[in-house]
Amino acid sequence: MMIPAKVTAGAAMLLAAVSLAACNPPNSGDRVSASQAQAAQSVAFGTVIAARPVTVAGGNAPAEVVGTIAGGVAGGLLGNQIGGGTGKVIATGVGATAGAAAGNRVANAATQQASTEYTIRTDGGQTVAVIQASPSFGIGERVQVISGRGTTRLAPA
Repeated sequence: MMIPAKVTAGAAMLLAAVSLAACNPPNSGDRVSASQAQAAQSVAFGTVIAARPVTVAGGNAPAEVVGTIAGGVAGGLLGNQIGGGTGKVIATGVGATAGAAAGNRVANAATQQASTEYTIRTDGGQTVAVIQASPSFGIGERVQVISGRGTTRLAPA
């Protein structure tokens, strides 16, 4: 049995949507959100005293939802090609379930990002930790700790 062209096109569009939704901009000291533009933020100066690599997982819920749906549709279409009667219904359900799980995992993996957790000792004696992907800093390097609107980022001093 052939899959109707409209169904194939719909599945392709859902998979394309997953790809686009997974394009989550990196957490960066060089990139600010629109809400941070022209907004007062506090700045402290300090020195990087430690750095370690971390992985920021997920963080892009729309991509994970679209991935789950697209995977379910694709799995259901594949499962629907197997058997006939009750077996076909069961295969379609199993295919949709397995596809949804696989689509969710793929979308989650696509939204992971390698970053660095920096520990900074501010000139005021406070110790803070900030996770960001870029720019990179070395231990002993002077930085600005910029905080406001629920976010903190580092920038060169």
